[in-house]
Amino acid sequence: MDGTLKETHLYPPMKAWLETQGYTVRGEVGRCDLAAEKDGILIAIELKLRPSLVLLAQAAERQEYADSVYVALPATPKRPRPSSSRNLRRLLSRLGIGLILITFMKTKTKVEVLIHPSSGSGTPRRRPKKKAAILREIAGRDMDITPGGLVGGKLKVSAYRQRAIRLAAWLSVLEEASPAKLKELGASEDAGEILSRNLYGWFERVQRGVYRLHEAGKIALQDVPELKELYIKQLK
Repeated sequence: MDGTLKETHLYPPMKAWLETQGYTVRGEVGRCDLAAEKDGILIAIELKLRPSLVLLAQAAERQEYADSVYVALPATPKRPRPSSSRNLRRLLSRLGIGLILITFMKTKTKVEVLIHPSSGSGTPRRRPKKKAAILREIAGRDMDITPGGLVGGKLKVSAYRQRAIRLAAWLSVLEEASPAKLKELGASEDAGEILSRNLYGWFERVQRGVYRLHEAGKIALQDVPELKELYIKQLK
């Protein structure tokens, strides 16, 4: 299992465990592998296959804006603890970083919190604007289709991209529409900016203030059928 296990495999059980506690969970938000929000409280979790200095540095950076930070590592019945577990736990406790183990068994997974975050030995610098931006990003994603732990370079479907996908889905039905018309139907306030900026090359202007879907947009919708279906249902 160690040879095939990926960081993205840690995301579903972690997400499910948090959702049972009432958290809204999204993958790859900002620099966080997993970001969870409940009542304005932000939890950041880094998903890694093994401990490293890079992992510690990433977790420490998340402390600047998240209310609680954990690292989540995999385990199996044959290897129930990471190497140098005692030293790792001591270090994480001093840093105020929590530790979660996700044990992969034959038919199920188990999530176990070994350490809860604390204030640590120092007070991290706070970045309230960064926290607010992450909370907005969580709230702005209509669907969670980007798993945490995604390898760099892989497509991450941000809230902005989801708003653009909604416009593309609606134009695939309406054929042509103005930003004002789309906003009447429930599009975001930045619909006009998304269409005119055309960051992804999905739209083309028919005439002043009227847009239609470019062929590139039709192709892009094929990559996110679940979002396309959701938005077309909203339109109907």
